[in-house]
Amino acid sequence: MFDFLLTSGMEVKVIRGIVERAFTEAGECSRRSLGRGDFGLATAGRVLDRWHRSRKYTTERAVPRAIPLLGRAPSVEALVRSENARLDSAEFARRLKSLGFLIRADGSRYKPAARIAVVAGLSPLIQEYVARSSDTLLQTIRHNVSRRSSSQKLIERFAEVPDLPASCEAAFRRFSTEQGWAMLDRMNDWLESRRARRTTRRGLRTVRAGVHLYAYVDRLSARPRRPSRRRPPES
Repeated sequence: MFDFLLTSGMEVKVIRGIVERAFTEAGECSRRSLGRGDFGLATAGRVLDRWHRSRKYTTERAVPRAIPLLGRAPSVEALVRSENARLDSAEFARRLKSLGFLIRADGSRYKPAARIAVVAGLSPLIQEYVARSSDTLLQTIRHNVSRRSSSQKLIERFAEVPDLPASCEAAFRRFSTEQGWAMLDRMNDWLESRRARRTTRRGLRTVRAGVHLYAYVDRLSARPRRPSRRRPPES
């Protein structure tokens, strides 16, 4: 991020001021909410996805089972622990509930509200997501520009037109969502089938890998009208 800012022409003293203000705001935010154990959106997404995939957590019809929030497997806490052992799994499970990722099924058991993790509002969780997404994009660009061989580069492409009619915006949203989900489902299946589990031999080198897909629509603008050519009055 610092390389990007400096390359863009920003002065060091300006960057330092931004960083100092960010530290101050982060300290205040941590006292209010981060101290309660905020977590990454990516981890939440993996927990929900595993709940839909694992035979231990699905019925014979491949429907997510209703499970207790805390306790031994099968439980939400155990699901969390299987995805990220470094987290406070019990606190993580409670946060899933408080953010609306879980719905009460019967008694003290819960089911996932959806297969994906979506949070509304600018919460600390979303702020972390924005920062991490920006950093990941910059890492990909920096990786690609430092590699000479095309086979060593990561995909980083986009499809865009400058003049899509506004009447097609809704259709674009639907089409991009359908195509995006199809691609991400295949990608997720490929990644999940190759994950290193705890049974894998120790010392195995692993990397964080994935694909981030998003659509965008810029501000709408009307096309400039051509000046009409008026015929000169007849004499």
